Amino acid sequence: LIQLDTTDQELAVKQAEAAVAQAEANVKSAEAGAQAAQAGLLAAQAELLSAQARYDQLKAGATPEQIAAAESSVAVAEAGVTQAAGQLGVVTEAAGSAAVKAAQARLAAAQAEYDNALKTYQPITQNTDADAADREQAQLQINAALANLQAAQAALDDVLAGASVDERNAASGAVSVAQRQAEAAQANLDLTLAGAREEQLAVALAQVSQAENGVAEAELRVAAAETAVAQAKAAVAEAKAGLAAAQSAVEKQTLKAPFAATVAAIPVKVGEIASPGIPVLTLADFSEWQIETTDLTELSVVTIGRDQPVEISIDAFPGENLTGRIVDIASVADEVRGDVTYVTTIAFDEAPDLPLRWGMTAFVTVDTEQK
Repeated sequence: LIQLDTTDQELAVKQAEAAVAQAEANVKSAEAGAQAAQAGLLAAQAELLSAQARYDQLKAGATPEQIAAAESSVAVAEAGVTQAAGQLGVVTEAAGSAAVKAAQARLAAAQAEYDNALKTYQPITQNTDADAADREQAQLQINAALANLQAAQAALDDVLAGASVDERNAASGAVSVAQRQAEAAQANLDLTLAGAREEQLAVALAQVSQAENGVAEAELRVAAAETAVAQAKAAVAEAKAGLAAAQSAVEKQTLKAPFAATVAAIPVKVGEIASPGIPVLTLADFSEWQIETTDLTELSVVTIGRDQPVEISIDAFPGENLTGRIVDIASVADEVRGDVTYVTTIAFDEAPDLPLRWGMTAFVTVDTEQK
């Protein structure tokens, strides 16, 4: 019916919507923090289990499997020392007769192979009628034989020259490394067999205590994060309530008819400031007409009652005799022109087929003897 200015209320709605969005974003952030805190708690609990297991293992001593593994490591390391020492002996061995003879034998075999290839190669290359494929095959054979002969000669030269300084140093270093590995393996075996020392147990126990403190701190962080989530959700509920209130305020700026009716009067004008308690609209229900009179005095009120029939006449329609009944008599009196009267409401028995208007003058006759 009437739309009031909603500028301020719509601004309040936008602000409330922004507050809701921010509150919901805070919930997501708080939930992410809670998830991170929970993950931290799980990690702290895992670290505590690991620290406790290490301490229990040290306190209980080495298992048969651990002892067997340590012994196996010693055996492997000792084998490595033997192998490195053997390699050093090979490298540092002088050009002995056995090595020289083997290299010379390989050279002689390569020389013989080359001579045979040469005997085949020369006739073919000298024969102008030889096939091109035979010439190519002979060339390949002589080339391969020559390369093998050169490699055998180089091998013999290396044996006669002996190992280089770098090769001997490398072999010697490998022996030292293998010996240190063997010593470390033996020390580990000795430690495994001897069991944990008091200081090792103390360190392990301190790690358990530190892990327990870590779990306690993680639990506090989880509790704080859960509290933050709860507070953020409460803030969302509060922000939504504020949004609902702001939206309701906007809706209240639109005046709606409380019942089906006709607008009878609009006392206010566009742009006018509406004051509290001052009517801005008059509605009328013309589907059912009633007559309201203030002429029933205190002397007459005791002679009539509700549902009592009445006769009605209207000044604007002379000769139209209508009937009705009393539907209400006020319980509290009013003073009209010095008389004590009671507002009385009369309803028509049938809706009159007349062009009635609000405020027309009507006369009501009541038979007081029919009460």
